[in-house]
Amino acid sequence: MKPSGYVLLKVAQNVPRNVKIKIYKTMNGTVVTIKGKRYRSKGLVELMDGIKINGSLYAFPLEKMPKVIGELSERGLDTFVEVINMCTCKCD
Repeated sequence: MKPSGYVLLKVAQNVPRNVKIKIYKTMNGTVVTIKGKRYRSKGLVELMDGIKINGSLYAFPLEKMPKVIGELSERGLDTFVEVINMCTCKCD
């Protein structure tokens, strides 16, 4: 099923470095090592079929946007991102 449109999410300017790192790990996932074995968690980009445009700009399908904002708000990061464009055109 093709998405009906995309929403662009941008990390706000003048965000503290530690918050930027949390947003980056939430969006892209992270790797931890426990007793020599590596475990990788999936980020929101992979889970919600998003696209990473650059380090602070992401595109998500319009219908998955409430879940993305919900995940960010659970972690207290929703105030540090901006929705900068809502595209409702059919991109083929």
